[in-house]
Amino acid sequence: MRYLNLGTVGARESQAVYHALAELMEPGDPVTLVTVSPDSPYVCVGYHQVASREVDRCYCEAHNIPVGRRMVGGGAVWLDHDQIFWHLIMPRRNLAIDALYRQFLAAPVTAYQRMGIQAAHRPVNDIVVGPRKIGGTGASTMENADLLVGSIMMDFNTEAMARVLNVPSEKFRDKMVSSLKDYMTTVKRELGSRAPSREDATRQLVEAFAEVLGERLVADVLTANETERLHYYADLLFDPKFVYRREGYLQPGIKIRDGVRLLEGVHKAPGGLVRVVWRETEGRVDDIVIGGDFFVDPADALAKLEDQVRGVPADPERIEAVLREAWRNLDAPGVSAGDIIQAFKQGQTLEPSRSGDRV
Repeated sequence: MRYLNLGTVGARESQAVYHALAELMEPGDPVTLVTVSPDSPYVCVGYHQVASREVDRCYCEAHNIPVGRRMVGGGAVWLDHDQIFWHLIMPRRNLAIDALYRQFLAAPVTAYQRMGIQAAHRPVNDIVVGPRKIGGTGASTMENADLLVGSIMMDFNTEAMARVLNVPSEKFRDKMVSSLKDYMTTVKRELGSRAPSREDATRQLVEAFAEVLGERLVADVLTANETERLHYYADLLFDPKFVYRREGYLQPGIKIRDGVRLLEGVHKAPGGLVRVVWRETEGRVDDIVIGGDFFVDPADALAKLEDQVRGVPADPERIEAVLREAWRNLDAPGVSAGDIIQAFKQGQTLEPSRSGDRV
């Protein structure tokens, strides 16, 4: 197993590295494990999220907090140097996403246990200590690679996480801080003064991955080609055009002409929050964004699904028929076609400014 210990790097580079490695991976290449931490905080939304609904963009821009979009599903997260991120990049094994979790999350679970923390894997993709979550994980496929990513949560700034998210009120934000403290835990919280150093925690994690994969570690460095692609993704993933993609008609002040309705529906599925925003023009679905903090394979499956819904009459039965047929061709643990349909049924009209202007 090839091992890249990148230590501390720039925030953008810390997110970009596994995208570059996955893009360049070929069948027969060695499994690659990366450990890395960002030198400064940033926010990252999941690949399928509607970023403007999740992140307080104005606050982040005013405080120079970068916002990126990763090409892996899941929710919006606060990332900083208190977390040791690990990325496992493997040649495609044709495994379902939940199978990747079952097989390989044994490594971080084992690492936590050797630190003295009674961690366990709670399907689909949570690592927990009792009722509390300790570190997030995600899985996807890119090009010829399977990806599994996560973190060792040495400590966590719940106040910062709550502040960068888009919430309806400050009272709600205060409740979020309290909920995060109840819902999450860290190495520091569990072990106090007995917590291992970052170096020891990293070593235990890497050794556990080597045991789970049954492979010998071979330390390595990034190649020139990998470094070039890393810089490409560092720019792409944090480009506002990519972060806030497909949100043109969701931006404040967009005018909607007569005969056009803009609707949004949200539904909580076992695998995550489902959000559907769509525009109806003269009785048909004119445009649509299907998103949420869940995981989907292949990564472009929701974009293809949106293409199939566009132009369909805005009739619940017609939309349901299209969704159920298309859903057969994708893998989304804990999210079904029925959950997307429920989000449609929860749709409520949004009220942007109206005029006779063209959208």
